[in-house]
Amino acid sequence: MASLPTDDAVRAAARRLRSNLTARGLDRAVTAYFCEPEFAGTTFSDLGHNPPDEIVPDDLLAVALLDITWRPHAVRILLGSHREQLSETLAAIPDATDLWDASDDIVKRIDVLWDALVAIEGIGTASATKLLARKRPRLCPISDSMVVKAVHVPGRTCDVLRCLLQDQAARQEIEALRPAVAAGVSPLRILDVALWVSHSGSAAAQRVRDGAGMGVP
Repeated sequence: MASLPTDDAVRAAARRLRSNLTARGLDRAVTAYFCEPEFAGTTFSDLGHNPPDEIVPDDLLAVALLDITWRPHAVRILLGSHREQLSETLAAIPDATDLWDASDDIVKRIDVLWDALVAIEGIGTASATKLLARKRPRLCPISDSMVVKAVHVPGRTCDVLRCLLQDQAARQEIEALRPAVAAGVSPLRILDVALWVSHSGSAAAQRVRDGAGMGVP
C-alpha cells in the first residue's frame, strides 16, 4: 500500500476517473445509494461507537455492511490479543487530515497499520481498507477489487485517488454529487460510492444505474 511518487500513469488514471465524475445521472445514482434502505449509506460512518484510536465491535459491524465477513480468529486478534498494539499504531495517524493534504510521513504511518492488519490471517485488502476507511474516513480510501479495476493501475490505487483529490476542481465535482442526507460523510466516501455505482458489475449497482439513467458503465 506504500505511496510512490506521482508519474504519468497515475496522472492519466486520475484524469480518466475525473472525466467520469460528471457522467449523466451519476448524482442521482449516488443519492440512491445513500437513500435506499438496501445499501449501507451513511450507516457505515454513523453506526454505533467509533472512538478515533481504538478498534471496537461497532467498527467490525459497520465494515460488515460493505460485504465483509470477519473470521472468528481475526475478530479475536483485532479486539483481543493485538488490541493495544493496533490502538498505538492508529493513534499515530491523525484523524483530521484529508488524503490530498497528507504528508509522505502520514502515508507511511498508514502503511504501518496496513501491514499489521493484512498480516492477520483472514484479513485481506478489502477488509483492511474498509476498516481503515471507517477509522480514518478523510484519509484512507477503500481499495477493494472493484476500485482496483476502476483505477486500472496495478499497485497504485491509493496514489491515483490521492492525485485525483489533489485537484481542487475534482473535489468540487465530487462535492456536487453529495446528497443532503450524506452531509456528514467524507469526500472519500462520496468518491467511493461514485466509483461503486459507476463500475460495479453487481445486479444492485446495475439497478441503480438504470434507475438513474446512467446505462451500462
